[in-house]
Amino acid sequence: MIAHELVEAFAFSTPVLCAVCCMLMMLMDARTCKRNRQERRLRLYLAFIYLVTALGWLGMVLYVVSPEGYISYHTVFLLTLMLDQVMFYRLVAILTGTGSPRPFNRLHIVVPFVITALSLGCDLLVPAGKQMTAVYSGADPTPGAWSGAVYMLTSVVFIVYNTLYPLLSLRNIRRYGRFVVDYSSDAGRTSLDWLFFMQLLILICVPVPFAGLLLGIDTFASPWFVWLGALPYFAYYIILCYNMLDGNYLIIQPDPANEAATPDKETAIDRRQFERYLRDKKPHLDPKLRITDLATGLNTNRSCLSSFINREYGMNFSRLINRLRLQELERLRLSPRHTEKSNMELVLKAGFGSYRNYLRVKKEEDRKSLLKMF
Repeated sequence: MIAHELVEAFAFSTPVLCAVCCMLMMLMDARTCKRNRQERRLRLYLAFIYLVTALGWLGMVLYVVSPEGYISYHTVFLLTLMLDQVMFYRLVAILTGTGSPRPFNRLHIVVPFVITALSLGCDLLVPAGKQMTAVYSGADPTPGAWSGAVYMLTSVVFIVYNTLYPLLSLRNIRRYGRFVVDYSSDAGRTSLDWLFFMQLLILICVPVPFAGLLLGIDTFASPWFVWLGALPYFAYYIILCYNMLDGNYLIIQPDPANEAATPDKETAIDRRQFERYLRDKKPHLDPKLRITDLATGLNTNRSCLSSFINREYGMNFSRLINRLRLQELERLRLSPRHTEKSNMELVLKAGFGSYRNYLRVKKEEDRKSLLKMF
């Protein structure tokens, strides 16, 4: 039994340590973003999320190793169970914004505090001994039987929040993925596929094992199920931290204020003029090129340029730019001036942000070319 409890305590301690380490890395990185206030605020916000989620996992550790400590900590534990999911969802909403402001519903914040206030009232009215009986034995402590319902609420809250908010995040990421291919020339890097995969993994692996443990179901109390619930979050914290530090995301900026006031600019884009601009300026050589950068150079706006590219070339902005990069790469390979350069050097010189991005684009183009043959 002791060994079982130690395994569970270790499983729950791992995300605590991971979250604290990631929080420190975000704080250190925030110091290097002083000139970019938006990026600095984003890292400070993520550091705060890591702090909240570490406090939540600490509650799980106390649940296993210290019943008295858990009873004293229960109100904080319940609040962090809800807040970390809300805050992670808010982070995803920021990363997946499409340039149009979407107000964050205050109920996301109000509801956790209301539930926590009810729990705090129970903690103050019911003696600690009866609370412990309600949590660990499942018995109804008379006359404070209603405290058992409050602690049962912890399990319900965990299931709901660890199911609802990952689903909402998945919805936002899918919507963003469809939008970003018409905004960024490196959609493979900025489409947040890594975030989609991690949210899906959490949705599949986390709610059932932990809810079963909190409900006292023996099948889910085994170390294997405990680790099944803890490891996805451990991986999520590390992968999120890495991708934030590496910049594998793109926060889409709002359109200029005067963009909506100039709908007639769409007629100003001429195919010959557009192709001359691409040929002379070679904007595709910029690995971080965005459609707004190209629109500024052509004296038009994002929506008009996007419509023009889709209408004239039958593809989105991202695919058009990557095709130009593939053509540029072929030209560089045939040029005698670059015979001594490695393939990696030529790929980067052609405008691809990385060799991995080149391979992804090449594979996608080969696949589409093959489909056209049938």
